[in-house]
Amino acid sequence: MNKSVADLLARYSRAINAGGNGAIELVDGYNTLRLADAALDKQVLNTRFPQHPMQIVIIGPTQAGKSTLCNLILDTNAAGISALAGYTVHAQGFAAGVDDAQLEPLTELMLPLTRAHSSELSNENLNQYLLEPVKAGAQSLISAGVVWDSPDFDSIESSGYRGSVLQAIAMADVLVLMVSKDKYADKSVWDMLRLVRRLGKPLFICINKLDETDRQTVIDSFQQRYLEQFEAQSPDIITLPFSRQDKNAHSINIDANTRSAFSDTLQRCTEQVDRSGQNQHINQFIEHHWPNWMAPIELESDARDSWQRAVDAAIDDAKERYATRYLNNPQKYDTFNKAIAELLTLLEIPGLAGTLSTTRNVVTWPARKLLGLGRSITKRDTEPADQELEVLDLILEQSLTTLQGRILIEQQENENTQLYWSSMQQAMTEQKSVIRERYTKRATEIRKEFEPRIEEAAQQLYGQLQDQPALLNTLRAARVSTDAAAVVLAVKSGGLAAADLVIAPAMLSITTLLTESVLGQYMQRAKKQLKSEQQALIDSALLEKELGDRLSALSSNLHNDKLLLVGHEPLPALSRNKSLS
Repeated sequence: MNKSVADLLARYSRAINAGGNGAIELVDGYNTLRLADAALDKQVLNTRFPQHPMQIVIIGPTQAGKSTLCNLILDTNAAGISALAGYTVHAQGFAAGVDDAQLEPLTELMLPLTRAHSSELSNENLNQYLLEPVKAGAQSLISAGVVWDSPDFDSIESSGYRGSVLQAIAMADVLVLMVSKDKYADKSVWDMLRLVRRLGKPLFICINKLDETDRQTVIDSFQQRYLEQFEAQSPDIITLPFSRQDKNAHSINIDANTRSAFSDTLQRCTEQVDRSGQNQHINQFIEHHWPNWMAPIELESDARDSWQRAVDAAIDDAKERYATRYLNNPQKYDTFNKAIAELLTLLEIPGLAGTLSTTRNVVTWPARKLLGLGRSITKRDTEPADQELEVLDLILEQSLTTLQGRILIEQQENENTQLYWSSMQQAMTEQKSVIRERYTKRATEIRKEFEPRIEEAAQQLYGQLQDQPALLNTLRAARVSTDAAAVVLAVKSGGLAAADLVIAPAMLSITTLLTESVLGQYMQRAKKQLKSEQQALIDSALLEKELGDRLSALSSNLHNDKLLLVGHEPLPALSRNKSLS
């Protein structure tokens, strides 16, 4: 669980630092993640140093009197006080009855904040905190422990030092929520209460600046709202009177009864501290927030799944187009005609034998790169178009166009995942030329890989002819001019498209005899088998593995730090039975 929270925190941190409108929506999740991560560190501290000093942390909105209350608890003037909102911008810990060596283990928990001396604290550097021993006064409410004065959590500037507040809350064994009469009903106060109460830490409320006439009314109002918000009884409430003080005052003037009540409440809370029992509360805190943390990641994951479905559909469509536009198109499909050309070479039919026997040693199938005889024989000025590659190239362009259209539609219709789809559009633009180049290269390689199978088909047909001596003799006795040899050679050398073979006048008598003979049925089976094998090879090696895999990989290689899935695998759902590690 520690690793999962740390991983999520790293994702959120990177996305927020990258900026953009989406970063604003991640802030709440980022803050609760920081608190969860720090709370887990606190448990490590509890395990490794179970006797570390008691930590009492005061939190509250601006001008609630947190620094003043810190001084009251310690009976000292250690905490600085100002009439300016946001005066305290660093977490400040004051240790009474504790030496500096006992404070050293706390520094690791406060990371990435760094410990600084009071003279070194700078409002320009919010990644600092103060932790130092102080001499408590005679009326101190604790004998040994650290009292933390934290920055406010509701001012405009508080986002800059929110980390200090969260680190301090995680450090706490006891939390004191300090509010004033003017602030106790603020939304920020109740949002903070909702956050910290799930940590299961002993907590009490201190309401400051109350006139006696308003005291009970405010208490009743607070308790009623707490009951409505959380369906639970309010924590203990201590009220402090309104006191007009001069600007140099560093303490709250309270009577003996109020001091005693405050001391009793604080003592009661410290007695409730159960460091070993915090595991359960932290687990519950993480489980409660896990769906919210995962929500933006799941949106991106859903978008990734949508992209994969679009790719799968495009590949399925490409397979269908290949079958329809090439394999099942008599005007395009030429593979079996190549097999026939090779078969006729094997037959050595009278009239063909002389020419072919003299060229067989130099013409290797397909030989179009070695000989230009086909052009001279057929008087073609250009090499015939490769029907299959033309179809495959058209399929590629249609697939890319379809997917780009899908990206544009998703960008327009899904605002929540617009960032993902704009990143996908950029990736597609950057990778399109590479996809085309590799696809075309692989298509050519696959055709060459399939050529031995064409020769094998011709050999199988010739074997069948040898089992039909009458047919074989008829073919050899047929009147075939040397023009037929030229046609076959033209096909094999590239001067004539294989698709044109069966309609060449010189070949009609031979091909007709083959297809109408008892061998015709076997030829149809052989043709069907070649188509099936060619379809399987193109589907798997080119469309799925080359094109499909490369298109799918785009979603795993998006270069946008604003995305939470970038550079990471999707996180698994958190098991509610999983114990804290």
